[in-house]
Amino acid sequence: MELGFGRTSTTPRPAQATPRNLLGFKDGTRNIKAAEQTELLNQHRVEVGRETDQPWLRGGSCMVTRKIRMFVENWDRDYLQDQENVIGRAKVSGAPLSGLARRVQRTPDFAMAGGDGQPAIPADAHIRLASPEHNGGIHILRRGYSFTDGIDPQAGTLLGGLFFIAFMKNPSQFVKLQTALASADALNAIRYPPHRQRHVFAVPPGHAPRSALR
Repeated sequence: MELGFGRTSTTPRPAQATPRNLLGFKDGTRNIKAAEQTELLNQHRVEVGRETDQPWLRGGSCMVTRKIRMFVENWDRDYLQDQENVIGRAKVSGAPLSGLARRVQRTPDFAMAGGDGQPAIPADAHIRLASPEHNGGIHILRRGYSFTDGIDPQAGTLLGGLFFIAFMKNPSQFVKLQTALASADALNAIRYPPHRQRHVFAVPPGHAPRSALR
């Protein structure tokens, strides 16, 4: 069992405000929404289909979890512009750095250049490397939470971070995504220590309404 708070991604309707993580940034803006289930969930197959040779898993899903500690104190001492470049979004509005007047827009423009001629969203920004556009269209269904486990008795710093939870039809989807992040993501390289825990679970399907459990 893990205790978490402050769901770190939008999940129901598109009108829901995106919550913030312990780094102070809006997190999970492009997560699959309930209103998109018919289109995106069917297209990207969060549920395991007939491709599996395990009949008991058909209609279920695979769940990947990671417990990631954040060095919040180090992050908070950094310059705002540096933080925004690492994430790829404006901290206050949550808009991608490609957004005109930093208005919230759902789809970042990764081809847009800034005033210096460089990409408006840096090449190593987290949202670029984690995006479906960078990973062959891969979408995963996130259900992450923030966590705190008290204070480090030696360093006096917060023992907190992100408890990352995601559902997909095959763990290979997450492997491809994580490989892209591990190679160049400024967030992983600068702000995070190694992941403390990582697990993969097979989640059997639920039963149909009014059906008997067997």
